[in-house]
Amino acid sequence: MVALGIDLGTTYSVMAYIDESGQPKVIPNQEGAMLTPSVVSFNEHGLIVGEEAKDNQRNGSSDIAAFFKRLMGDEYYLFEYQNKTYDTIDLSSFVLKKLKADAEVYLGQTINDVVITVPAYFNNVQREATIDAGKRAGMNVLSIINEPTAAAIAYGFKEGTGNRHILVYDLGGGTFDVTIAKVDDTSIKVLSTDGDHNLGGKDFDDRLVLFVCEQFEREFGLDPLEDEGTLNEILASVEQAKIRLTHLRKTSITIFYKGHKGSYEVTQELFEELAQDLLERTWNLANVAVMNAYLNWADIDNIILVGGSTRMPMVSKFIEEQTNKLPHFRINVDEVVAIGAAYHAHMKTSESVQDKPRFSLAAAKKVEDVMSHSLGMIAINEDYSSYINSMIIPKNKRIPAMEKKPYKLETSPSRENSLDVYVTQGESADVQDAIILGKYVVKNIPHTNVQPAIIEVSYSYDQNGIVQVSAMSKSTKTPLSVHVEKVDNLGWMMEPPKKVEVIEQEISVMMVMDTSYSMDGTAITESIKAAHQFVNDLGLERFSIGLTAFANRVRTLQFPTKNEHDLRNQISMLQSYVKDGTLGYGTDGEPLEVAYSVLRKLEGPRFIIVLTDGQWGKDKEAIQVARMCKEAGIEIIAVGFGSANKKFLNKIATSDANALFTNLQQLVQSFTKIAQVVTEKSLSYRDNTFHR
Repeated sequence: MVALGIDLGTTYSVMAYIDESGQPKVIPNQEGAMLTPSVVSFNEHGLIVGEEAKDNQRNGSSDIAAFFKRLMGDEYYLFEYQNKTYDTIDLSSFVLKKLKADAEVYLGQTINDVVITVPAYFNNVQREATIDAGKRAGMNVLSIINEPTAAAIAYGFKEGTGNRHILVYDLGGGTFDVTIAKVDDTSIKVLSTDGDHNLGGKDFDDRLVLFVCEQFEREFGLDPLEDEGTLNEILASVEQAKIRLTHLRKTSITIFYKGHKGSYEVTQELFEELAQDLLERTWNLANVAVMNAYLNWADIDNIILVGGSTRMPMVSKFIEEQTNKLPHFRINVDEVVAIGAAYHAHMKTSESVQDKPRFSLAAAKKVEDVMSHSLGMIAINEDYSSYINSMIIPKNKRIPAMEKKPYKLETSPSRENSLDVYVTQGESADVQDAIILGKYVVKNIPHTNVQPAIIEVSYSYDQNGIVQVSAMSKSTKTPLSVHVEKVDNLGWMMEPPKKVEVIEQEISVMMVMDTSYSMDGTAITESIKAAHQFVNDLGLERFSIGLTAFANRVRTLQFPTKNEHDLRNQISMLQSYVKDGTLGYGTDGEPLEVAYSVLRKLEGPRFIIVLTDGQWGKDKEAIQVARMCKEAGIEIIAVGFGSANKKFLNKIATSDANALFTNLQQLVQSFTKIAQVVTEKSLSYRDNTFHR
């Protein structure tokens, strides 16, 4: 079955697929055009989508819905016709239904699977609304993908091999996005993105509309903008004039209103002057994107123009003047996003089938994207005087991305225990400038006799850039239900903060593992399992974990890191250290001093977790270093089994409670308990997190 890539545009939409030879093909609509106007017209017979609806707009009909993508997901926007209301999801679904029907006629088969593109700067509400529109149109939305990322995919397949940094300048009908990506032989990695979903070709059109209407009012004393039908006619005339100005030096725009006719000349130079500040806005956003990618303009190898509005001569002229680089024109600017989405759709369907596909894309590349908005929550400022937007996942973090935050909560057996967290999107610390996605309520939290209960809330962006929030009781190891509630009343934000919650800060942990000869066999196998379980239970979102091995000599295998792949590789290597005697066969090494030298340079809470099965040759030295650790605020948890000396464990552990003697059968479970202890201890560090 064919999967479609759909560029659901503000002004025009395009669809494409990958044919049996692996080549991208743009699908014409039933009217024979590659571009379908994203316009919906209503009349007594029903609704019309596409070119005929656009014609009705040109003829001044007022029952026209257009440019609704700019308001995608806005609950306050409703289009009314004959006592029926339609939201932006409905209107977008009508466009998608037409595209689906046209594709089915062209391909002669039913279309279900699609990838739909969205502006990179779409927020969570707009992304979810786009997926809902696809579902209402009867589609299975495999994924949504950022428009400039789709363009980068198309570019990556078209240009083949090489290693370059590209800037995708995507000026569509209603939105502007700029994305920096690194393209090489095997992957397309988005490095940064920025944009404005209220900046696009329509804004350039509006400059011409205002200009000619001002001329008309000066000439006749009448304002044609007061009549909706006349405005639609002017918008259509201006759009055609803008298209003519792509290849003509000048053109005229004519207005008919209340028996008067006004005709006004517009030149390329005048148009450029009227829109100069809009070009400057795109340039400012492009500069930010380059900076956030940790590059400079000299590092940019190609500038890729995307979107029909980049056909305006002023755009390429402006970019060349600013960068001394000639923009890239090798792929049709109207079709490149749909083509990239088609490649992505093909790759998604190929991943899901069990059998080998009929064909493969020889240059298939791994795609790594980022999110354009920071994910956060409402918290309390440092002096406890007001609420702020506190970032959890920063903008331009690679997706999928997840961060976890534990909360302390006093529970009671006589009430329903719940936790409310207000989740936000936005880069400003001012809550007023952030989008509040909703009140995420963690419900049915079990009462625990060990107070307070610890609730770990996970905040994430999935591959579509959609926000996901989940929760787990760390005390009982059970997942908890999370319900999203609409935020109707934020009046409490005007009052002084009432509650401060304690959450975990980032912690540095060094695991110190015995690799002497006595650890050979089951002992090292179970120790490795326990270490992996420890990493699982702690997680690397707010913890950095390192690894030191010792026998007769000591070696730091991994400094504290969040790189799970590297850490787990080093843990697994412990077996070869024991078997080969890499560090010797006895226990004459003194590892605490090495671990101390690593951790004493770091800030924040620090832990050393020691695992040993025997006597230490330098036990007195170890006890002395343990005292130094305690003075430096570094906690030591000592775990022993086999021939380990219990008194020695008590002396190097920070407290008696931190000394644990166990056996091989209980080792994994013991490390799970240690992870819980470390998590609980970390909650003594305050981060002014707020929940209601």
